[in-house]
Amino acid sequence: MRLFLFLLCKNDGSYIDLTAGLGGHLKAFSENLSKEAKLFGVDRDRAAIKIAKEKLADCPQQIEIAEAPYSTIDKILSEFSVNSFDGILLDLGLSSLQIDDSNRGFSFQGEGPLDMRFDPQLDGRTAGNLLNESSEKELVDIFFTYGEEKQARRIAKAIVMERQTAVLETTTQLKQIINSVIFPPYQNKTLARVFQSIRIALNGELDELKTVLPKLVSLLNQSGRLAVLSYHSLEDRIVKRFFQQMQKGCVCPHDFAVCVCGIDPSFKILTKKALIPSATEIETNPRARSAKLRVAEKL
Repeated sequence: MRLFLFLLCKNDGSYIDLTAGLGGHLKAFSENLSKEAKLFGVDRDRAAIKIAKEKLADCPQQIEIAEAPYSTIDKILSEFSVNSFDGILLDLGLSSLQIDDSNRGFSFQGEGPLDMRFDPQLDGRTAGNLLNESSEKELVDIFFTYGEEKQARRIAKAIVMERQTAVLETTTQLKQIINSVIFPPYQNKTLARVFQSIRIALNGELDELKTVLPKLVSLLNQSGRLAVLSYHSLEDRIVKRFFQQMQKGCVCPHDFAVCVCGIDPSFKILTKKALIPSATEIETNPRARSAKLRVAEKL
């Protein structure tokens, strides 16, 4: 609910969800806006878009959804009937469709292929390719950088040893390898961090986030708002620093007595600290327990 209070600043405005998923946020926007509002969505998961369009079919507002990575928003604007927005949402979490479908390989809870591509219908490297072809050092870097996993070396070594006798093809194989070197009560958290790190590396998620954020400034109308929901510290750190820089504006070195760059502030940060879910919200949706919301308004 707090997301809607922050983001929906104009009852008949134009809003875009750059991570539309199954359309849950767009559906909620529809229920909290007038029928004159315009709603837009972007997602690169073809299966999710199909479900979202069905879910949103009875909404009274004009709704348009495009299939693309959100970092390409500047290139796909021509597909939409507007080119600027009163509110932009980035929800960086996985959709329930991706998590719950074992054939996608995102979760260690069930057995499935080591895929983890956001759009499995596109040709490209899978998680299995990454695990079977990367060097031990490359695996260590992935687990430590994107998962902040302290046992990255031990896990990477175990994977390299195992793949000498069997190609890694399933999530169960990966889970068994990790559990063979990590012991209770730390197994589940370690599994979550390793699976997360592989997904982020494979899909280039942090690079995509860094690419899209500067583009969004020009897409916001005056007093429009950008809201970002992140789910781990690496994402949140990128968003926090971007918001701070946009609020500061000036990029001159600290020892300059007078600004010479001429860059004015673009944003006003509305959330002094990242907002986290309440106990009630977590009880309703346990997957939201690690979510952090940051919102900024365009000056």
